[in-house]
Amino acid sequence: MRRALMTAMTVAVLAGGCAGADAGDPPADLSGRLDDSGVTVVATLTAGPDGTQHVRATFTPQKTGYHLYSMDLPPGGVDGLGLATTVTVRGTLREAGSPSADAPVKTLRIQDLDVDLTVYPDGPVTITVPVNRTGKGRAEVVVSYAACSPSTCLAPVRDRVIALARSG
Repeated sequence: MRRALMTAMTVAVLAGGCAGADAGDPPADLSGRLDDSGVTVVATLTAGPDGTQHVRATFTPQKTGYHLYSMDLPPGGVDGLGLATTVTVRGTLREAGSPSADAPVKTLRIQDLDVDLTVYPDGPVTITVPVNRTGKGRAEVVVSYAACSPSTCLAPVRDRVIALARSG
């Protein structure tokens, strides 16, 4: 039984069925998903035509009227308010440049508290991070975020890991 299991695992790895493909292998799309605290996050590792690789994490509030805080928000928020939307990588991925967002940043003024917070417009935002693949093993994306509407803030999500696997 054990020999049959080892043979099946070897065949799967040789056939490319493992998310931890060698860094020299042709790039394959890897993806993962997280649904937590009213937001769906889909993270994908893709390669461009020039061979550069990027992790794209799309954060989509599950209800209309919710926004996410900017990735430029200070680590502790502003006066303890807000949580920066962050995307980092670990495992067999290494950051190869600065993250960028596909949505403009706007300032949300909270008059009663005399605080300005940087947020993205209501709805989805995608953060892209240039990366390099460093070898065999797990490719992981780590995200933090918080979503709010004008009247409600959902529980913050801190340092949640999304394991990437081959699509399909």
